[in-house]
Amino acid sequence: MRRWSDFPKDNRDRSVRRWLGEALQAGLSTAQATERECRALADRIVAGIDDRSRSMLEVVERQYDEGELDRMAGWMDRVIAGEPVQHVVGWTDFRGLRIFCSPAALVPRPETEEVVEWLLEGMRDILPSTPGTPIRVLDVGTGTGCVALAIKAARPHWEVWGGDLSEAALDLARQNAAALGLEVHWAQGDALDGAWAPWPAMFDGIISNPPYIPESEYSEMDALVTEHEPAMALFVPDHDPLRFYAALKQGALTHLAPNGVMVAECHSKFTLQVADCWQLEAAETEVLCDLQGAERAVRLKRH
Repeated sequence: MRRWSDFPKDNRDRSVRRWLGEALQAGLSTAQATERECRALADRIVAGIDDRSRSMLEVVERQYDEGELDRMAGWMDRVIAGEPVQHVVGWTDFRGLRIFCSPAALVPRPETEEVVEWLLEGMRDILPSTPGTPIRVLDVGTGTGCVALAIKAARPHWEVWGGDLSEAALDLARQNAAALGLEVHWAQGDALDGAWAPWPAMFDGIISNPPYIPESEYSEMDALVTEHEPAMALFVPDHDPLRFYAALKQGALTHLAPNGVMVAECHSKFTLQVADCWQLEAAETEVLCDLQGAERAVRLKRH
């Protein structure tokens, strides 16, 4: 444990955040994190101790004891050493849900929240494929389960499934579901297996954030990602970058109900190719742009 003299003299929230931000900035190179990013990292570390809003903590003049300061300092050291802050603290926020994180699955990204919204928006007027049954949605490659759980939280009356090839990822998804008290059906399965056997025969909605980064881009990526997140959830062969989108199209042919909707997050280089790949009879596709204007996803609607 650090000595009390190692910590800021003022242990109130604002001073502690400043201390963390400055220490992070000193420990990380400019290439790793800007001053603004260091402040954001400091906020994430503090939230691991007390996740109330910053303004609330300032109003109540939250003070941190020596044990809490030592814990935050240890987390700061791990972030400086190169661990994702979401792994260090153990969780991240996704559409208002606390999602546990580990190296077993990708860390949920804010941009994926928009992909969830695009599915919900596209399914606004959907009726169940079979009268008297709930609307059924499948999240292909569920990872932490964040997408499936966000859909279930937004539409409690829907039947939501999450599938993944990785049993370790599914264990993490089950842990998140239990902590949130949300009922999602989890099943191991391979999206590249055309039968999609472990999953039900028909869905009204399909959503996916599949692997889409060409292997040749590995060297360009941050070690924070390549050294701490599963490669199987990130990369595809250079010669076949659309392999998972072709599999999703094949799955849609037999598993997406009439009037159903399918949305998938994409590499910005390949969104137009994915839209072309997803051309089906009696269906329309559209490329969707995120809040930064990047082509982020493709959505298919059957008629």
